[in-house]
Amino acid sequence: MQNLFSTAIPDAALKKALGYFQQGAAELRPYLQSLTPDERSAMLKMGAKTVDFVQKAYDYAANNPKFVPIFLDLEEFARDAAAVKGLAPVQQLLDGLALDADSTMMLAGSDAYAAALVLYNNIKFLARNKQPGAQAAYDDLSQRFPGGGSGRPPKPLKD
Repeated sequence: MQNLFSTAIPDAALKKALGYFQQGAAELRPYLQSLTPDERSAMLKMGAKTVDFVQKAYDYAANNPKFVPIFLDLEEFARDAAAVKGLAPVQQLLDGLALDADSTMMLAGSDAYAAALVLYNNIKFLARNKQPGAQAAYDDLSQRFPGGGSGRPPKPLKD
């Protein structure tokens, strides 16, 4: 059986990190806004090049008032550009951390699921061979088996 992940993450480290994330979220929450999926799809999107474009456009506007049309609120533009510039490193850190956490969960989850399948199949074999207690364990696991949890009791194993 292949072992893709073999690191024990100490509970203390997880609790400490979670506390930091909760503290960071509480610090930023008053300034962050949520969007619905429809609102997100209707928005103009910014990438790395767009961030640079926005900053450069703001610099031109701030240094050359004659470039700014009368209907453009330069103070609002400044607030928006500053928010993007300030949140960009936070977003980059969170994106990288989220990807690494997801990858680690995939590795550990793959290992754990593979081990559970080996154990499940062994219990199934033992139940077929009338090992005491194996049928009850098989029945319990069968109800929880992914894709097989119909809510009905499992069929008893045939000899």
